[in-house]
Amino acid sequence: MADARAGGGGYEKKDANVRLLAWLLAGLLGATLLVVALTGLLTRHLVQREARKSPVPSTLAGTRSDVPPEPRLQNSPFDDLKRLQAEEEKALSSYGWVDRKAGIARIPIERALEIASRGGLPPAPAPPVPDSPKGKMR
Repeated sequence: MADARAGGGGYEKKDANVRLLAWLLAGLLGATLLVVALTGLLTRHLVQREARKSPVPSTLAGTRSDVPPEPRLQNSPFDDLKRLQAEEEKALSSYGWVDRKAGIARIPIERALEIASRGGLPPAPAPPVPDSPKGKMR
């Protein structure tokens, strides 16, 4: 304990030099701003130099259209999907002809399920039997 009072140690008696640290911080900030400004000036100079060196675009190439060539992507895919689902829902819930000449019609799916649950479906037609090739050995 006597050594600490006599200045023999224990803790540091000198504080940090705040003024020097503030000048150092200001210098670093100034150098950073100078580098940013010089970089901007250099970039502007190089862009202008490249613009002067580049030839004027030829008018022989024609004008450029804002519309991309075909095939184009969908502009509103979600609207298209909603429209498709509405058409499918309409087909599933209404009566209509599939092939009028062949006598094939469609009925609403709820009605078809009701008929199927009562066992009222007609039997499926038998698949056609292919003709046997002539001269085939048995």
